[in-house]
Amino acid sequence: MSVTPIEDELIIAVDKALPEIRDRYLAEGDAWKPHDLVPWDDGRNYAFLGGEDFTEDDVTVDPVVSHGLVLGLLTKDHLPSLHRLMAQHHPIESDWGRMVGHWTAEENRHAIALRDHVVVSRTFDVEKLELWRLEAVTRGYKQYEESIQDYGVIDQIAMLVFHEALSAAYFTKLADYAERAEGTPKGLAQTLRKIAADDTLQLNTWVEFFPVLLDVNEEAAKAAILHQAQTVTAIGAETAAGLEESEAIVHGAGIGTPEGDRAVINGLLAKWDLAI
Repeated sequence: MSVTPIEDELIIAVDKALPEIRDRYLAEGDAWKPHDLVPWDDGRNYAFLGGEDFTEDDVTVDPVVSHGLVLGLLTKDHLPSLHRLMAQHHPIESDWGRMVGHWTAEENRHAIALRDHVVVSRTFDVEKLELWRLEAVTRGYKQYEESIQDYGVIDQIAMLVFHEALSAAYFTKLADYAERAEGTPKGLAQTLRKIAADDTLQLNTWVEFFPVLLDVNEEAAKAAILHQAQTVTAIGAETAAGLEESEAIVHGAGIGTPEGDRAVINGLLAKWDLAI
């Protein structure tokens, strides 16, 4: 895409602010290890290796936990297209490229951890989940031509601000529920808490760029914030077809509801004295 003089100014301002923000982000991060929190002893082989394939009777967790994992995991599977949107304006070897790469590795850790729990503890039909993963990654997140043309540096950052805010709220509530529910596998609630903590730090990190962007072009920055606040999608949305049951079960428990998401979005907008 062509880069306008204003976009150039914004990119330069972000690049100047980047080292301090990135250093703080890396220093505050938690390099936790997904394999520590997966109950491997609970796992067993599937039929291909002489075991037994999944049956519905394998699911012993609460339905909210089971379906909550599905929506959260499929959202994390959008990582390739999110990375594409975030990386398109800078060389991969730049400071921005390295920061986006680190963020990508953290998000990938979330997907790995969640999928390991599902496969080992058999919390959901793994074959159905794999088909949905393929659909989600193929479909992508905002995977259309306008998303390339319309996503300047302000839009990139604003997109992740609202995405991470909804994700942090979602995994926090799912962790709360999993801790109370019967049959939650060992380590799962801790994993959900780790993901929520990562998402919260990522949210706070992207938010740090906005004073810089507002100084350069307040009108454009506020317009991007408002646009993303109106177009951000719920956890599990834009992933795969056939998730209505999962959404109904999870939303019925008060997790990731439209009303809850709107409250999160409005709380963010209040930071900049904005409202929709």
